[in-house]
Amino acid sequence: MGLPPDEGTVTTLGMAKNSYQRAKIPVSVILARATARTLGGLAVLLPLCLLVGGLGHVAMYYAGLLVQPFGGTNPQTRFLYSELMKLVVGMGWGVLAFPLLDAATIYVWRQGERGEPVSPYKAFNWALSRYGRMFGPHAAAYITISLGMVIIIPGILFGLQYAFVDAITATDDQSKRPLARSQKLTAGRRGKIFRAWVPYAIWYVPAYLWLVYEAEGMGALAVLGFGTLDVLLLAVMEMAMFALYQERIDDARRAQQARAELEAAEGEDDPDAEAELAERAARETVPASSEDSDSA
Repeated sequence: MGLPPDEGTVTTLGMAKNSYQRAKIPVSVILARATARTLGGLAVLLPLCLLVGGLGHVAMYYAGLLVQPFGGTNPQTRFLYSELMKLVVGMGWGVLAFPLLDAATIYVWRQGERGEPVSPYKAFNWALSRYGRMFGPHAAAYITISLGMVIIIPGILFGLQYAFVDAITATDDQSKRPLARSQKLTAGRRGKIFRAWVPYAIWYVPAYLWLVYEAEGMGALAVLGFGTLDVLLLAVMEMAMFALYQERIDDARRAQQARAELEAAEGEDDPDAEAELAERAARETVPASSEDSDSA
């Protein structure tokens, strides 16, 4: 049997454990912060939501009306033609326009983290500078999720896996495979991501039914209002996803620090404490900003 660990080793291991403790922020708190920062950043986000959501939904509305005559006189066929056309237009518009909104949303969140005011000019310029980097991965994730949502379950699973794609492409220029990296970083967090999306899902289902059966009958102005509000709520969700991404990265950094402190421990180690710390640290991925980060 080995000698008991000395006081210095016990202290070092204790500090390493403490440095790794995960700061668990409840989903409700994250959503409250995201809502507050969205409202505080309306000067930036509202015009973009009007463009991306409002005008986008109006384009879908008129596209649906355009193809209805091809469905003949059967109401079900006309409805099917209309919904399919809206799906196609919505996917195309989402691929083109959402990276701009998502980047601006992340800018607003980060300004709030720093305690700095938001600037519409700086937000738009920063979003434009990130657009090229975000476009391809966002398009792949968006189309995959949209097609998966046609039969619901695959879309939800893809949505959970690719929840961090926009955050990665907006802030990590070194990641070469953002979709694969998002899959890895969301592992172990998808339950929390799902819970964060529940309030939006509760809003969207009845709101969509209202749009289809009531708002579209009221004309383009009602559709414009619905689309703007819907995408503003999606901006809240984008902030929440970025907050969860930051939490994941911070956890990985703490795990890296814990490993470094463990390696620096001197003398006879406490086998139980060391094993516990090593097991915890091994569960996290070190978010190195290098090409190796995608294989971590």
